[in-house]
Parts: sequence; C-alpha cells; structure tokens
Amino acid sequence: MDFTSLGYFGLFVAAFLAGTPFPMNSEVVLSGLLLTGFPVVPCIVVATVGNWLGAIVNYFMGRLCTYEQMLRWTRANPERLDKIRTFLMGRGLWFALGSSLPIIGNIVIISYGILRAPFWRVTGIMFIGQLLRFIIWAAFTLGLWQVFE
Repeated sequence: MDFTSLGYFGLFVAAFLAGTPFPMNSEVVLSGLLLTGFPVVPCIVVATVGNWLGAIVNYFMGRLCTYEQMLRWTRANPERLDKIRTFLMGRGLWFALGSSLPIIGNIVIISYGILRAPFWRVTGIMFIGQLLRFIIWAAFTLGLWQVFE
C-alpha cells in the first residue's frame, strides 16, 4: 500500500503502525510527503501524534501483563529486576526518549507498562523523543534533497 498517496492520513496510519510492534517505516512516508511539497510543520505534527499514539498501545500491552507474570516468563533474578525497576521508575524514565528506536523502543515502552510506570510522565517523555526524531528526520530529508538539486 502506498501510504504517501493518502497524504496526512497515510502518514498518520504509517506512524501509528510504526509505534506499535507492527513492522512499518514511517520515515519513508514522511520523506515522501516532504519531497512532494507538503508543509514541514503539519507533517511533523501528524507523524509525531500518530507514532505517540502507537507507542501508547505498547504501554497498555505491557499493562496487560503483571510483574509476577514477567518474573515467571523471563525466569529473571527477582533482586536484579527490583533494582532495574527502581532505576526505571526514577531517573530511568528518560529511557522513554528512545521509544522510537526500532525494536528496542517497543520493548522499553512495554516494560514501562508492565512496571506500571506513571502513564503521563512516560508518555510525555515519549512524545518529546518522537517529536525530536521527526524534526531531525525532516531536516535530514530536506537538507539531503537540496544537495541533489
């Protein structure tokens, strides 16, 4: 399916799916729209909101699992997991900035859901990380394209 031909809607859907465990590359759609003349700011906003909402799905997927289930399934050392949990609930919340990283980001956000990390703090930090990602990608796309003109 050509998400670029669907304009902002296609960008939103691609970004949303990319925020979930579904394999999708929203950057390609963003670049396609930018290179066909769509305005930068609305594209960044649509991509960020779509990806952020997709990542929230990951958080709630984690909420479906209990901490005890995670211990049982992973067979992890409970003392070590408690140390990790304490860290992630404090300064480690900033790892949510990496929520848009492929594969790792999904695992981090699902883990925050399992650990019952504060929803608004985690999702607020996620939003900042995804916004920065799309700003950098848009700058890269438009800057790189100008080299070829």
